[in-house]
Amino acid sequence: MSYPSLPTSKLFQLTFLTCALALAGCGGGGTDTIAPEPDLGVTQPGTGGDNGGGPVTPISEVNITPITLIDTNGNITRVITSTGASAKVTVTDSTGKPISSALVTFSGEGVNFGTRNGAVLTNEMGEANISVKPTDSTDTSSYQLTATTSVNNITATTPAYNFTLQSINVVLTDIALSSSNLESGGSTNITLKTKDATNDVFQNDIAVEFNTSCGTFDSNSLTSSNQGDVTATYKAIDSNGNLCEGAQTITITPTNTPTSRQTVTVNIAGVEASSIVYTTTEPVQLGASNSGSSSSGQIEFTVYANGRPAANQRVRISQVFAPTDFSFVTLNNQLPSTVTSDSQGKVVVNLYPGALPGPVEIKATLLSNTNISALSKNVSVATGRATQNGFSISLSKNVLAVGVDGDIATITARLVDRVGNPVPNGTVVSFVSEGGRVTPNCATTNGTCNVEFSTQNPTPVDDRVSVIAYVEGDKSYTDVDGDNRFTTGDILTRNIGDFFRDDNENNQYDSNLGEFVYRKGASGAICAPSFFNQPNILGTCNNDLAAILRYQFVFGLASDVPVFEGLPNTVAANPAIDLDTPIAVRFKMFGNSAQTVSMPSGTTISVAAEGGSCKAEFTSGKTTVPNLVNLSNGSVSSSDVSYVFTYAGCQRNDKIKVVVNSPAPDATTTTRTILVQ
Repeated sequence: MSYPSLPTSKLFQLTFLTCALALAGCGGGGTDTIAPEPDLGVTQPGTGGDNGGGPVTPISEVNITPITLIDTNGNITRVITSTGASAKVTVTDSTGKPISSALVTFSGEGVNFGTRNGAVLTNEMGEANISVKPTDSTDTSSYQLTATTSVNNITATTPAYNFTLQSINVVLTDIALSSSNLESGGSTNITLKTKDATNDVFQNDIAVEFNTSCGTFDSNSLTSSNQGDVTATYKAIDSNGNLCEGAQTITITPTNTPTSRQTVTVNIAGVEASSIVYTTTEPVQLGASNSGSSSSGQIEFTVYANGRPAANQRVRISQVFAPTDFSFVTLNNQLPSTVTSDSQGKVVVNLYPGALPGPVEIKATLLSNTNISALSKNVSVATGRATQNGFSISLSKNVLAVGVDGDIATITARLVDRVGNPVPNGTVVSFVSEGGRVTPNCATTNGTCNVEFSTQNPTPVDDRVSVIAYVEGDKSYTDVDGDNRFTTGDILTRNIGDFFRDDNENNQYDSNLGEFVYRKGASGAICAPSFFNQPNILGTCNNDLAAILRYQFVFGLASDVPVFEGLPNTVAANPAIDLDTPIAVRFKMFGNSAQTVSMPSGTTISVAAEGGSCKAEFTSGKTTVPNLVNLSNGSVSSSDVSYVFTYAGCQRNDKIKVVVNSPAPDATTTTRTILVQ
């Protein structure tokens, strides 16, 4: 048999001892001390504890006994309940002597061990013990346990030990409520104990679930501890924040023994409303009944008790003030009405506007306490349908550069009803154009919306683009009886029917030109005359109020090179005898050869003289072409294209220069030089 080599320290001790004995035999004197052997942590047979220090016997074999599983009553078992069990092994050497302080590691599925890593050290008897509990108290599966030890790099492992998990029969005892009678929204503590019915002992680590017909718990699942104790708090408020009332059942169930569930009853006082609040957060602006918008609206109040929404509370709804044709709760009702709050404590009040505009104030009062009430805020009837005389168009500019694509103008439509209020949001205004490109429609916000017009092909031959905007609305009328409704006796002030886009601006529909037309085919009434802003086709009108409103306007398309009329190439010199008396020069500047448009909006014109004492300046005319040029009547206003400059002190061969700068996106500079003769 071979043995492991002794450590160097042991060889040194043996050598030293041999020398000491030799010296003693030779009569040598003195006392030698040998350093004690270091503690290696594992007690081996024949060292220290074996008859006072016999010869060292190295461990050549490590043995471990099969696992023994012992229940809480000290019996060997193959069943582990939630009360747990103890696993035991013994570690010995080849001679059967115990090995203490040996590390033993237990492993197995479905259980938790008494140490985090499942490892313990053997005691002086070589025994290793560890507690074992199910990971899940409801698990009834079967598993295996094993244990492994290692001493001086020698390993031994137990055979697998089969076992089964088993739920214990749990009963709930000592169930008590700190209070069984609560106010609505109140709370109470629930205490109980979990007990092993088989052994009649209180049992820890049992999961218990709580449920109720109405209410909530601080935790719906708790685990017993400290002699099976469980404490939960019940609140008489459901998961949505609503108050509970009446008799409510609380059910308590041990998860591993559902058949042992128990119930208790808590009595909750009825909800007593303590406040009511107007909870509509946004202003409510209702369209008049003849506006074409929604014919009703809603507001909301919320009833509270102890700071929580209170259901099933009776509330009286009344009108403080409103237009005389206004109704609420139900259509045409104007009398106080009683409604009941819903499960969220909310009271929703329907509103029905009439034709008359004005502010509205609704009052909600608790019937249980008439001193508690709330008023609505920011409610009004203020919006009617668009009316023809309340339809207007504005332009950011109206003469654009024709030399390039993409010169853009903004078109803004504005609409009000017959009492001057903005039309309902979302009122759609449509646009069609003779040339270029226009955004097809826009929807109003606060009575206003915008689209874009951009230059591109096609370009009309007269460099003038007719554009028409149209929208559903009402004709203008005189409200003779003052009821804000169009009724018998009221007078249409401008009757309109079908309309067209007047491309040649002659105030009549020319079908042979293919002008855009919008037909509804009405008849039976005299139509108002057609004019450019409001084109109208005779013979297509009736006496109804509804109509397609229209507004027509025109864009000019101008070249970047000016067309001058009356601007001379030469002028006479100032007389020598009267050199400083100004001489006036009058001319016009157009943006096309047909002289129907100005230069593009934003174009500038200036004049300067060259030579000696010659001076020149504009004395009349718009030196910057305005954003909005008068393009009515198929032409351009003379005031927007006419200029006068004067010169003085100019001698023969002096020069006067007129400089024109057209704006982006077709920026161009044109200089006209006039010779003084």
